[in-house]
Amino acid sequence: MPHLSFRDKRFAWYVEAPLLVVGYFAFGLARAAVDRGDPAATDNALLVQGLERFLRIAVEQPLNQAMTGHPVAIHLTGYFYRLSVVAVPIILIWLYLTKKEHYGRLRTALVVMMLADVLLVWAFPEAPPRFAQPGIVDHLAEYDILFSAESRVPRPGVNLLAAMPSMHVAWTTWCGYALWSTLRAHRPRLAWAAWAFPALTAIVVLVTGHHYVLDILAGVSLVAFGLVVAKRSAGMSQPSVSSPCSPP
Repeated sequence: MPHLSFRDKRFAWYVEAPLLVVGYFAFGLARAAVDRGDPAATDNALLVQGLERFLRIAVEQPLNQAMTGHPVAIHLTGYFYRLSVVAVPIILIWLYLTKKEHYGRLRTALVVMMLADVLLVWAFPEAPPRFAQPGIVDHLAEYDILFSAESRVPRPGVNLLAAMPSMHVAWTTWCGYALWSTLRAHRPRLAWAAWAFPALTAIVVLVTGHHYVLDILAGVSLVAFGLVVAKRSAGMSQPSVSSPCSPP
């Protein structure tokens, strides 16, 4: 019988679904629990702003201001930002039902990403541009898109100072990788088109004032880390196979 590691294991749906739902809510609570607040978050935001100016990649303010006076574009980017994360459970369900051989590895990578994010948020709290950068307009809150005005109000169970890394970019990059890795053999054009999703997300988080360029790069790196850990954990769990010529 072939060995089945935890990375590849696909539990029954009535086990997987509750575990993932509980895990998601625990992730949010853990993020809130490690909130170190100001001045650390604002100090780190100023550090990121300075580093981006040095690297000549500080594009947040001109992109954000380009949206001013364009309510249609603001609403489109606002709805995209608020709803893009819905793709994660949709793709998980699709993988579970149709790509069983890929599900365990990709699910494990997702879990590793979220655990690592909590550590990063604790180690490097960061205020987003909409809170810490002069001239940035919080368009979503201004138009109150899908209750976005409430996203500026501190409340229990929510960490508003956790912009590094961008989990919107991390989640949608995971989605893009999941589609690309499972479809590239049979539907290569569709597989490559999947990368448009995280690319568009990166633009959206910049124009809405939610993240810096470095947050985006950190989000992509987080996905790479999760995938590497998932792959290596599978390799470590593989049983050694004796040579057929070895003595008993």
